[in-house]
Amino acid sequence: MMEPLESVRPSARILIIEDDEEMRSLLNDFFVEEGFETDSISNGYDALGILIKKPFDLIMTDIRMPGLTGLDILPRIKKLQPGVPIIVITAFGSEEVHRRAYERGATVYLEKPIHFEKLRELIHQMVFSRHVPLSPVERGKGEGESRG
Repeated sequence: MMEPLESVRPSARILIIEDDEEMRSLLNDFFVEEGFETDSISNGYDALGILIKKPFDLIMTDIRMPGLTGLDILPRIKKLQPGVPIIVITAFGSEEVHRRAYERGATVYLEKPIHFEKLRELIHQMVFSRHVPLSPVERGKGEGESRG
């Protein structure tokens, strides 16, 4: 089992954008246990407000939310913080949503339920080693994260 990431870099900051209170709390607790500073936001409008004020090392956003969806805010996130890796999560995945998420700037696409061991590994790669996992398009057809 990997050590908590706090031993490597305790100042890394993550923004969680999730409208479901229980999932937002679960993700926040996970990231705090891993040693991250977190900001948890319940909607896209508030997320854009905080992105203007604070830099983040990683952003995790749900796709389906009231108001501005995760797909709506992806291009805006890329404009406000161009280099930040973005993990999009959804319980309502499809090939179309998967494709659109990558086209709009997602770094990683994950379907709920979240597998926290995989998430821990992804975070370590993206935040600390600055290795960005390749999108399915970059890896070649049939080798991506999608489950069809």
